[in-house]
Amino acid sequence: MWQIIGQDKAVSFLCNSLNQDKLCHAYVFYGQSGVGKKRMALSFAQALNCQAASPPCQECPVCERIMAGNFPDVIHIELLSAEDSSDGKAKAEIGVKQVEDIQHAASLPPFEGKYKVFIIHQAEKLSVESSNRLLKTLEEPGSQNIFILLTADKSLLLPTVLSRCQILELKYAETGLIHEAFIKQGLDEEKAELLSHLSYGRVGWAMEAASNPEILEERKAKIDKIMRVLGQDEEDRFNYAADVSNLFGKNRAEAEEVLDMWLGLFRDMLLLKADAGQNMTNIDYKDILYQACGGLGLVDIRAGIDNILKAQSQLRANANPRLCLEVLMLSLPLVKEGL
Repeated sequence: MWQIIGQDKAVSFLCNSLNQDKLCHAYVFYGQSGVGKKRMALSFAQALNCQAASPPCQECPVCERIMAGNFPDVIHIELLSAEDSSDGKAKAEIGVKQVEDIQHAASLPPFEGKYKVFIIHQAEKLSVESSNRLLKTLEEPGSQNIFILLTADKSLLLPTVLSRCQILELKYAETGLIHEAFIKQGLDEEKAELLSHLSYGRVGWAMEAASNPEILEERKAKIDKIMRVLGQDEEDRFNYAADVSNLFGKNRAEAEEVLDMWLGLFRDMLLLKADAGQNMTNIDYKDILYQACGGLGLVDIRAGIDNILKAQSQLRANANPRLCLEVLMLSLPLVKEGL
């Protein structure tokens, strides 16, 4: 059974390919971060190597080991961290040496399974030289090798690489489907409701958050800090801007996530003002946000949203993070009531 939520079209295509023995040797799974590209790749790897009559069964040793990440014929390729690289420095690209390792592994038969499955995470991070090396392997892949490239933006892959791959788009899932799936898995109603709202349709994120309590704990700490900053003066806001600016230098993705949280909270306040609270995202902060927006008008909240969007656009254009965030903090309304 494919334990995939909201991707019926992609699952149906892969199932038909398996049943009709019309497999491609290379696939691109593309979609926004958190939609479940990795899980789809692992489920496909299970289906390719499962020992049951109706794969993937999720219960045989092969299926269990693939999902646990310890099956030798499912090989993951991703950006090297400082700990994994030979020179102790994190890498910005997937290098030639990594592709050469793929080529060597692809020249050997599977150790245990029917197919060797190579999953390339953030495939857009392949350097031009690495992509060209990979292209040679995709042209002569071998009958027992399957390559799966995962990316948020397929346009960043070389056209020659794309031309040799079957391309499948993974889309956001409906909130109701995610909620229903969590209930079936035995998650309590309150947590299932919260995660389905917070997911924005990103099944992969929701499932990771369900299994890792630290994700929700870190989110709560960040939102609590945001709500405090809304009630603080310029000096405290400048200090906050400095902290987030420093985070941009260390982990840009996490810093961008913080700004997304700001945007989500202001959007929720706008919905509450418009008596549409049933559509809000941060449902566990409904009472606090209701109090926070009590002293604000629709014009204030809309201006806040516009200014956050403006800051995000400027940061994507590589504006100075410290200056950009300080301007944003000064532009946002002061909120005292209920905080």
